[in-house]
Amino acid sequence: MKLQASRLKLPPNTTGTDYVVGDIHGHVTQLLNNLEDIGFNKGCDRLICVGDLIDRGPESIEAIELLDEPWFYAVMGNHEYLMLSGMRHKNSKDRMVWLKNGGEWVMHSAPSEWEGWLDRIETLPITIEVSTTTGITYGIVHADFPGVHWDDFERFDQAQLYRCIWSRSNFNSRSEHSVRGIDYLFHGHCISDFELKLGNRYYIEPGVFLGNDFIIKKL
Repeated sequence: MKLQASRLKLPPNTTGTDYVVGDIHGHVTQLLNNLEDIGFNKGCDRLICVGDLIDRGPESIEAIELLDEPWFYAVMGNHEYLMLSGMRHKNSKDRMVWLKNGGEWVMHSAPSEWEGWLDRIETLPITIEVSTTTGITYGIVHADFPGVHWDDFERFDQAQLYRCIWSRSNFNSRSEHSVRGIDYLFHGHCISDFELKLGNRYYIEPGVFLGNDFIIKKL
């Protein structure tokens, strides 16, 4: 499946508060409870997810349906990539990898629903950029950002775009580098018991499907 260097730019939220959350992995009820605990207001606040909405939890369908909510945004994670590649683009290898890593829920759903879900997933950007009213700019990418400057993204080749969704190399090496052209970056994908800051990059995926709490950061 060929990837596009898609970026969604969100303007400052002048009426509410923006938050970013780690991988959801089909745990929507827990997410909504956590949002209620912090006083999240669906009428004016926004929530941005670092990807992997689906799989490994009991509510993948509900997670996809979050994409219909005006207060919810997400980038593409590797689990969305596998579902899209395997089901819409007929990549049999990706389909098998997906089914073996949490995607089996789709076999218990109505095939008439599949195209609608894939339509929603196909529109997910690889990066989201959001600015605050104080002038701070945040970037959200699922796994990694294999560039020196934030503006490098538009020139990424397929291998670099793939790394945005799949790579763990900078996380595993605990690289302290910062990405220029952006104040802070948020990633999921790589499980860490606590929020991990490396340079200007934050990893906020605690592994909710392992029984841990979400990390929800106020921007």
